[in-house]
Amino acid sequence: MNYRIEYIEEVFDQLAKIPKNIRRAIIRAINERLSTDPHRFKPLVCNLKGFFRMRVGDYRVIYRIEEEKVTVLIVKIDVRGSVYR
Repeated sequence: MNYRIEYIEEVFDQLAKIPKNIRRAIIRAINERLSTDPHRFKPLVCNLKGFFRMRVGDYRVIYRIEEEKVTVLIVKIDVRGSVYR
């Protein structure tokens, strides 16, 4: 079963700040890995419970799985040091 990928509006601004070659790798990883099996990545805890993270190089993609809509909602993309703020 393939999941549909959706982005919150702020993610497009975050992607625009990432170098083009890395941006391509992130988008490819989202489309290939998250759309097919989003549960295989690390679930987050504490105040980010219910969210998951996928690592692409030094960047992290934070997302939520909406099972009822068969959708993965991308909520943030940033470098490791600031993505969890």
